[in-house]
Amino acid sequence: MEKDKGIVYCNRVRLGNWYEAATLEEYKLNKFLEQMKKGDLMLARFRKMSENLKKPTVLTQTSGSIAFGSKISLYAPHVPDSDPPVEGKKGLLLGGRISSNDITYSQELEDGCSVVVLPDTTPAERNTFVITSADYCDREGEPLKYNQEFLLTLSSSLNKKPLYVRYDPNPIPGLCGQYPLYLSHHYVSNTRWRVLPTQGPNITRFEQEGNPVMVNTDVVINHCATNLNLGVNVGCWAMGFYGKLCTPLMKTCLDVYGKELPNNIWQIYVPLAE
Repeated sequence: MEKDKGIVYCNRVRLGNWYEAATLEEYKLNKFLEQMKKGDLMLARFRKMSENLKKPTVLTQTSGSIAFGSKISLYAPHVPDSDPPVEGKKGLLLGGRISSNDITYSQELEDGCSVVVLPDTTPAERNTFVITSADYCDREGEPLKYNQEFLLTLSSSLNKKPLYVRYDPNPIPGLCGQYPLYLSHHYVSNTRWRVLPTQGPNITRFEQEGNPVMVNTDVVINHCATNLNLGVNVGCWAMGFYGKLCTPLMKTCLDVYGKELPNNIWQIYVPLAE
């Protein structure tokens, strides 16, 4: 053909090597297309994970107390939302995380996935939880009270096997890493939590015990098995798929007056009904 006139062959050219290279490239292309259809490529896994974790959710709307069965987010309003901190920008949400190792096997939150504190405060599947009963009783619709035990259940797992936020006080060295909280299928004492009121000058914590927990109000989230408060480790940030994220902290942090520090203060966040 006219376009082949510029190609000159000599005795040293081995057409077999050319055919082998062409066949190998064809095999690689077919393998790539097959992996793309099955969703085995890292980009396809990342897109599937983003679709699952960032799917918008609708939190329970109320202007008063919170009840069992409500969809809520745990919001830390008094800590900076970036590293380094920016003046005037605060607020982090507790949520699940999929690591680079987990995404190879699953693109949704499962048993063993770590729980972190996220700077994105948009309600989504990864940071939406449901308050469920911890005493084997059906308390759907009953108001949650101070010092009453409850389970923090991932909302997206209720249709399957529920996932609970869990903290083990004596984890196996080398396996827990820097994230003390994780999601677990097993309903044990280490998955039980309670809400405590913040300490004020005019009323004691004991006097408020048994009162309904109000939404969007400063509270303390306490771990029942260890009596440690859930906090934010503001000095420990790590990189994730969507940027920097902060690590949680299981420690009761008090000032010189015996009050909880800002990184120990949370709010049960739900949008106020208009």
